[in-house]
Amino acid sequence: MCFSVNFISSAVAAPSQIAENVDANSQSDRVPPKVVKAVIADLTKLQNLPPEKLKVTKYSRESWSDGCLGLPQPEEICSQAIVEGWRVVVSDGSQKWIYRTDNSGRNVRLEAPQSKVKS
Repeated sequence: MCFSVNFISSAVAAPSQIAENVDANSQSDRVPPKVVKAVIADLTKLQNLPPEKLKVTKYSRESWSDGCLGLPQPEEICSQAIVEGWRVVVSDGSQKWIYRTDNSGRNVRLEAPQSKVKS
């Protein structure tokens, strides 16, 4: 009887599109890819923009005051509990959008209307 074993010395995964949408940031806490994916998906749908044109330019960990991430809609009832999440700024090079999310990216809200990016 003869057995043969082959070992793979190294393997490299191809980078995901999500990773391409985040500029290098010096923060040690990186925004989770699922949060970036949710923000990019929402903005792509809202503005009809191709995802490859959008880049996350800033992000920070945040604690929101309620389940509406501090941005309740008229007539909306929000849970009264601190929600840990992210503030994410996305740009297409000429405009920017500011999002608030929870840690999972399930709750994503546009914070401010789009504005021109200052040169």
